[in-house]
Amino acid sequence: MSDYQYEEKEDFEGKKIKVLGPTYDEGKPEGMQDWRAKLGTREEKIGYIKTALRYWYSKEWYGSEKRKQEA
Repeated sequence: MSDYQYEEKEDFEGKKIKVLGPTYDEGKPEGMQDWRAKLGTREEKIGYIKTALRYWYSKEWYGSEKRKQEA
């Protein structure tokens, strides 16, 4: 897509870099989305739920929220 908007900003070292600007569609959503409609099979739905439960309740996180020491 060539209609992306870029902004020029400075990074931590002071260099000028191009950063992707706002590219969302303006307006409001027409209605609520159902996550179950996006997933086809029963196995995909179960996998989605297991991933969500691991994210919220597990002590073994994978991602930027991982802490070295518990709060």
